[in-house]
Amino acid sequence: MEGHETEGKVSITITGNALRFQGLKPTQRYAATFTLPAGTDPQQLHATIQDGPGPKDIGQVVFAIFKIENGTLTLAGISESAVQSPRPSGQDPGFENNSMFRYDLRKVPPKKKVPQ
Repeated sequence: MEGHETEGKVSITITGNALRFQGLKPTQRYAATFTLPAGTDPQQLHATIQDGPGPKDIGQVVFAIFKIENGTLTLAGISESAVQSPRPSGQDPGFENNSMFRYDLRKVPPKKKVPQ
């Protein structure tokens, strides 16, 4: 997580239209389904939480913009109002100056299980 690299790693596992998020703390564990609305610039991801640390999390929608460059997936949180109001041409899309969250993720091969 940008600005918190020394605190540990964040992981997101994506399978189809489902994702599992593990934050820096053990309690920051979420499962969600997501959609990628067509025609957005930058591309958006809308994740609906299916499982999380508390009942109030279930059903909440997290909005993010994303890009994939040089093998890195960058996710940056945006507000619901930003989803409803497209940004003016030339305005920073939020990757560099985002105050909600920003994750720069690289794909890593799954760990091989050692036979017992």
